[in-house]
Amino acid sequence: MKNTTFKVEGMHCDGCAANVKALVEKEPGVKGVSVSFKDGEARVLYDPEAVTEDRLAATIQKPGYRVVERR
Repeated sequence: MKNTTFKVEGMHCDGCAANVKALVEKEPGVKGVSVSFKDGEARVLYDPEAVTEDRLAATIQKPGYRVVERR
């Protein structure tokens, strides 16, 4: 398992954070997601053999948000 925190720009409310969480939870290999509008972050626990960090970033960006940093 791997844990990555994505710094996300473009979320304007808790509804945006819920949208990101719902999208990321659908990806294969994702075991846990926590998204904070206040902090502008999405923390994802996932199996790197099932899904890549790049794919997770693409999923977050699909509705128009921007991943500006990964840790």
